Amino acid sequence: MNPRRVAALAAALIAVAAAAAPAPAHAAKRPLRLSGQQIGQVLVADLAYFYRHRYPRAPRFEIYGGGTGPGIADTVRGIADAALVSRDLLPDDPPGLVLTRLARSGVCLASHHSNPIGSISRPLLQDILAGRVTNWSQVPGSTRTDAILPVTLDPATGAAHVFDQVFRDDATPLAWRATTLLTSLDARDYIERTPAAFGYLDLTFTRPVHAIPFEGVACTKATIRAGSYPAARPFGIVTVGRPRGELRRFLHWARTSRTARRVIATRYVPAGRP
Repeated sequence: MNPRRVAALAAALIAVAAAAAPAPAHAAKRPLRLSGQQIGQVLVADLAYFYRHRYPRAPRFEIYGGGTGPGIADTVRGIADAALVSRDLLPDDPPGLVLTRLARSGVCLASHHSNPIGSISRPLLQDILAGRVTNWSQVPGSTRTDAILPVTLDPATGAAHVFDQVFRDDATPLAWRATTLLTSLDARDYIERTPAAFGYLDLTFTRPVHAIPFEGVACTKATIRAGSYPAARPFGIVTVGRPRGELRRFLHWARTSRTARRVIATRYVPAGRP
């Protein structure tokens, strides 16, 4: 055979073999990038751990913080594949967003564990927010006589939005002199080390502090599951349009798998099955 034809045939066979060969094991898929709410990062990291054990060929997860608002902004700009959020979508959110709920949580009122208030009524809470009640001696059930040290969360967080929508009346001026923190974890740490503190935080961070019932209804997984606690909120994943590809497969597993639902139930109330 002509040497040139042999060389051409060999080159063609090599090209076909290369095209047919499977991708090398180290050629990993593009990671799923999730950005947003701090309370969701740990939960999604746990879910991702079990998901990748179930499906070893699944992509890696890259999870970033920043809060609900920044997470949505990252997703709209294409920096992230999805946002971790802890509130429902709002009318002023960008158009075309889709929320896939994974769990239900709640925003709890909280005081120091040495100051276990039995309950806070709506009128009393309005007086605290408006700066008309500033001392624990004015709060029924408290044995303290010093000034209330209020703490609030950054307005961009889902918890702050839920607090403002559920606990504050439209006519109530926000005149309390509150320390503003970034996350529920920060609020927990502040309240835990400050005996005169009063604030709010996510349900999952209430263990070392006292979660104060509101209007006689405790902030617990049981009351959130029953629908009796007013400050329940969703935790979920927001995408531009419906989830697609690897993210869609992960979210379907997270909402239907018994393993995933057990993981979610350690902290929250699992969302209803699709």
